[in-house]
Amino acid sequence: MNPSRNAEPSADQLQLARRLFFERGDDPGALVPDPIRRSWKRCIATNDALDGAAEPLPRDALFSRRDAQGRLRHHALPELEALAEALVPSRVIVLLADPEGMILDAAGSDAFMSKAQRVALMPGVDWSERSRGTNAIGTALTEGCAVTVVGSQHYLERNAALGCTGTPLLAPDGSVMGVLDVSGDPRCIQPHTVGLVRMAGQMIEHRIALDLRSPGTEILRFAHEPALLGSHREALLWLRDGIVVGANRAALRVLGMTLDQLRERYVEDLFAALPTSTGDSSLQLRAHLLQPGRHASWSARWVPAPATRQAASTPLSATGAVAGAAAPPDASAFAAPAAAPDAAPGVPPIIGDAARDAQLARAVRVLDSNIPILITGESGVGKEVFARQVHRASLRAKGPFVAVNCAAVPEGLIEAELFGYEEGAFTGARRRGQAGLVREADGGVLFLDEIGDMPLSLQARLLRVLQDREVKPLGGGRAQAVDFALICATHRKLGAMAAEGSFRTDLYYRLQHFTVELPALRALPDRHARIDELLRDMLLRRGFRLSPQARDALLAHDWPGNWRQLVAVCQTLAALAAPDGRIERADLPEELRRGGADVDDAVVHVPAAADLRSLTASAIDAALSACGGNVSRAARMLGVHRSTLYRHTTRTP
Repeated sequence: MNPSRNAEPSADQLQLARRLFFERGDDPGALVPDPIRRSWKRCIATNDALDGAAEPLPRDALFSRRDAQGRLRHHALPELEALAEALVPSRVIVLLADPEGMILDAAGSDAFMSKAQRVALMPGVDWSERSRGTNAIGTALTEGCAVTVVGSQHYLERNAALGCTGTPLLAPDGSVMGVLDVSGDPRCIQPHTVGLVRMAGQMIEHRIALDLRSPGTEILRFAHEPALLGSHREALLWLRDGIVVGANRAALRVLGMTLDQLRERYVEDLFAALPTSTGDSSLQLRAHLLQPGRHASWSARWVPAPATRQAASTPLSATGAVAGAAAPPDASAFAAPAAAPDAAPGVPPIIGDAARDAQLARAVRVLDSNIPILITGESGVGKEVFARQVHRASLRAKGPFVAVNCAAVPEGLIEAELFGYEEGAFTGARRRGQAGLVREADGGVLFLDEIGDMPLSLQARLLRVLQDREVKPLGGGRAQAVDFALICATHRKLGAMAAEGSFRTDLYYRLQHFTVELPALRALPDRHARIDELLRDMLLRRGFRLSPQARDALLAHDWPGNWRQLVAVCQTLAALAAPDGRIERADLPEELRRGGADVDDAVVHVPAAADLRSLTASAIDAALSACGGNVSRAARMLGVHRSTLYRHTTRTP
């Protein structure tokens, strides 16, 4: 009996499908999903082109390729890092590819990264279908939709050790901007992984969409639930003179139309035609005009009325708002205005308390005095969120907030990214050079995340910039004066690093005057109440319902990934919830369903060993076993950084 199209095929079924297709030339039918079957058929015609070994681009060529995708990388890299952090226990890597399938960036498990390099799954390698056969990156680009490719579903047998899931990143006009992909061992590609990838893709699309501003174009934001307005799940329409010219996926889903069906339609006709016979079909709307020098917005509830096309200056075209009106000129089509501030893109909600508010107030006073701030704490405790809150409450709030993850930018590129470069500074440099992120922060705040991972040579340059308040780009050129406030963050112990020589002592003493230490979520005395409050904000107030067993499991978990992990789990539950919005314990990730004793208190029995090296290896193996393979927990138990455990697992056969 053939499996259903949605069922996960067994290894035997996959092998049968491969024999049918590759040996006999027959259609494998329902033995593989339709996108895989179509991809195999495309690849069979170009088989000769798939035999060559993949060579990564030279460094300068990769830099140029990244530079050409500056907008995509600017909005995608924060989500790439957040997704990699949320999937740490799964030991996978997260990849960003350009519209041609060229991998631009990678983040995630060091252990799997080395294995991925054996099959050329790395930045600078083309993973389009024409080069690497059926795979999540290339096939998602070709199919124009999210694709999961596991094991022998890959066209090339040498890629059968991979499992990958990818989603294309679409612009409002339907064009493909790139691909977000997660790859790892096939067993690691679970339903919650697929859900997280697709949600991260929606967040990237939302951030890019709101940044795509062109003269005369208006954006209409709407959703069935008011709480979704301002989030990545809101529906967006792009209008020009009241006519739809673009839409995001949420709008297509809410309206039940394709982009081709929406284009060139008057927006008032579109909403007037919505059905009204099935209860309350009203939509929460907020229209935004994004035009050079003019930005106005209003909120209202649209109640579908009999279809009568109005002139192009209807409320939905929001021309009245451009003229300075606080509300649409024709309010008869609207009721119950409810202005709600936009959510900051990419900033996860964190439930604060009096102690955090006091820290924030002190930090604002320090920043306003132009004194650097150092934020410490475990990964996921909200260091960047805190930094953004300080910026918004400071005297520099109207200036830019420029965030740089020092651990995410390759060592060979971070100097050019930070300090800029002149034309011709190196092969592949932009014709007119680049100002650099330090100069982009002029008048605002420069946030250096993971400052402990900044190379020593760059620490010296940063110290010089802090002292002289000017920056000189690579390749010569005149030094430029800069005025910015500095906030740094790290999960490392900078004092110990300075003592051992891996961090500059002079820079450390420059940064440590005012330190904010953010506690781990599990260490908060009122953590259950604060977790409950976040669950209400992210799930219950949006119509989702938690069973008592699911809530108890969420409260009992120790959240080694802190707020970031908790928010990611909530987002995944929202994406995968049943149609009635109910979330059961069975819907939770396996790690939360297991429950069990807190591994921090577990007793690890280390066998006798003949020397220090074998003793260390035994301790790591025992900790990993006690933690169920969770690298972050095992590292915390042993008091070491998780990279130490990644190196151990990479060397272990």
